[in-house]
Amino acid sequence: MEFINTLSILLLLVAVAITVMACVVIFNRRRQAQSTADRARRKAAEEERNAVWRTEEEERQRVEAERRWLEEELRRAKEERHKPEEESTRPSEEARREIQEAQRKEAQRLTEELRKAEEEQRRRETDEARRKAEDLRVAEEEDRRSEEESKRLEEETRRNEEEECKRLEEEERRKAGEVQREVDKERKRLEPGNRGGRPRAPTRNREKQPLQEGKPRCPKPEIVCWKKERQWIPAVEVPEELLENSALAVLQDGSRLPQDESREACWRVGRALGEVVVWWNEDEVPRETRIPLGKENYLLFKLSGQNQNQGRHVKSPSSGSYLLMVPDDWERDDTLSGSPPAAPEPVSLAGYKAHFFELEKDGDGKIAFRAPMGKSFVIESQALQFELVGSRLNEASGDKGPLFGERPPQISAPDNQGWKDVETIVVGEEGSGKGRWRKPFSPIPGGTQQDLPSEVAARKGGWYFLRFYDTNDDLIESLDFRFICALKEIGILQPSPLPPEDGHGLVCVMFLHEPGCAVQPADGLTNIQIERQDDKTILTIPPDPTYDETRWLVGSEGGSQVEVTILVKRLWWGIGEERNAPSEWEDQPFTLPRDDFAATSKRALWLRLPRRRWVDKVLVGFEQPKARPYDVKVTEKTIAVPFREFGDSKEVGDRTQEHSLKVWIKRENGHDEGVVEGVVAIIPKVGKEKRLLLNLDRISAPRLATVLTCLRKKTVGPLRVLVKEVRKKYSRERTARKAESVEFKRYALCMIALTLELTPQIPGF
Repeated sequence: MEFINTLSILLLLVAVAITVMACVVIFNRRRQAQSTADRARRKAAEEERNAVWRTEEEERQRVEAERRWLEEELRRAKEERHKPEEESTRPSEEARREIQEAQRKEAQRLTEELRKAEEEQRRRETDEARRKAEDLRVAEEEDRRSEEESKRLEEETRRNEEEECKRLEEEERRKAGEVQREVDKERKRLEPGNRGGRPRAPTRNREKQPLQEGKPRCPKPEIVCWKKERQWIPAVEVPEELLENSALAVLQDGSRLPQDESREACWRVGRALGEVVVWWNEDEVPRETRIPLGKENYLLFKLSGQNQNQGRHVKSPSSGSYLLMVPDDWERDDTLSGSPPAAPEPVSLAGYKAHFFELEKDGDGKIAFRAPMGKSFVIESQALQFELVGSRLNEASGDKGPLFGERPPQISAPDNQGWKDVETIVVGEEGSGKGRWRKPFSPIPGGTQQDLPSEVAARKGGWYFLRFYDTNDDLIESLDFRFICALKEIGILQPSPLPPEDGHGLVCVMFLHEPGCAVQPADGLTNIQIERQDDKTILTIPPDPTYDETRWLVGSEGGSQVEVTILVKRLWWGIGEERNAPSEWEDQPFTLPRDDFAATSKRALWLRLPRRRWVDKVLVGFEQPKARPYDVKVTEKTIAVPFREFGDSKEVGDRTQEHSLKVWIKRENGHDEGVVEGVVAIIPKVGKEKRLLLNLDRISAPRLATVLTCLRKKTVGPLRVLVKEVRKKYSRERTARKAESVEFKRYALCMIALTLELTPQIPGF
């Protein structure tokens, strides 16, 4: 018997080695051909870049030479202009005017030459840019053609490799089947005494034993998934009772699956289709479990756990958070499924992506996709088969199931027939790791409600799961819940989400519990006042958006503690750019200038909601009938409202009255009734405008001269010449006439304005 098993394993290893070697040889040949083509293409591109660089360097040198020649001409003109001043210290008035006129004409001539030189340089640069753009376009076209050819070769190579791999896998499965049939024949020939020392029994009993129907001694292996390093991994989870079994083997379509390094009880799935088989020995008798995977080319998981980072395979959805692994060429149908709660994420299966769905209780949510060739694919959500009833507390941890106080909840079915398809219910401690407590039990027919085993209440509290299995041990439904026996009630004096005129106030939260029950902050909060008494704990939440959602650990001293989330529903707002949320939030109206409502304005009103999925939309405007609706993304709890969208409102144009910008909130899917209204901003009225006059007497001429000197150092070309000419008009003598000083101030202010208009990016200005 051992020789046959060894022979079968050796045959499987030889077949796998042949497959791997064939794939490596084919891939290396294609890789070498592709590498040769890539090297030739890179060499041609490098030569072309070198030629373009040399051309640009020659052009740059030529332009630099022209610039140096013009500067030399300007220097010579300056020297010639100062020669008459050196020859005669006291020229006549007429000679001075002639010199100034000559200097002005020379400056004009040089300015004109500089302008023409700059225009010629700009024209050359434009032509050169066009030529480079054309060369770049041609190069990109060549690269695109090369990439298309490379992709075509890669696709052809991939198809050939896939066909070869399929052929080798078929051969491998055929050989494995032959070996398995030989092993089965050999097992049938073995006598009972050779089956590990089992006692002999009548033939009739020996034949009935493998076909016995009944409750399994250990849980059935299941398909699970988890998120690791931004990737979702599907795997087969084997019960802890089978991990020490020496004959344990996990296969998919005849091939062994690799065991995950981080999770000892999980074997990674290689494909989304096919059948998974788990083999083991039980009392020296071979056992196996077969798990068929997605027949429709997808895998559906219901998410659970903290942060919704793990899931368990289910047949159909009902309500809650779900993950669907589908081929990456399938497109989500948002018209039927609604907006996704998160963007698709990668999967360890090649060619697949993970999509997320949130299905509400008693809703009409669907999971819909459009497959290639226009085929529509829809998974209808089923009505929730089971509910948990009991003393449910006011708590906001949506990803850990409801919280119950005083005692564990009961399981409720819609009618007496709701339990006919349920064979086993498993209740267990939620979380990862070995050795966690669990208890299977069977429902009692004839009633609509079922009590949990007494062991659950004896544990006094915790976070647990409930899994419902049918007669084939397939998972029907999965639920999470928490309970704390020592906690009786959580009371929150919840104010209106929109604040009154003086802003949000303090909020009181009261925990009613048994003596010895402790309430401790889980986030290390220090600004929340905590008042502890024997039978209650009172929290005072300050008016700060940081403390709208807080987490607490509640439980008896020395016992298990349960995390509880307290949500205070308050709305906050701020002013900022459209794409940048403000760092500070306010609860009192802003005063807005009318310039914020201009068509070119980038300013926006930002609203901060208590949490994600709190509302679907908000209304903003001056009057409710004319208010604009704004949808809220399910993944966000902030929304930006651009002010320019209200620029055509009559309230913005009316400067004689004060107007209020308001927000209206209606929670259609929540428990709040009616519409709440609040003022977030005020546009004040504007009085009679006063005419502003410029008083030149209050402007310092020396300060203007200093600014012109700085501008001259920061500018180039004709603009620098003009700045210098204006700067020369400044007289340092104290006896200068007032008229000349006023004239200089006017010229200086105009020159500064012109320079800042033409060159707005001057350093230091």
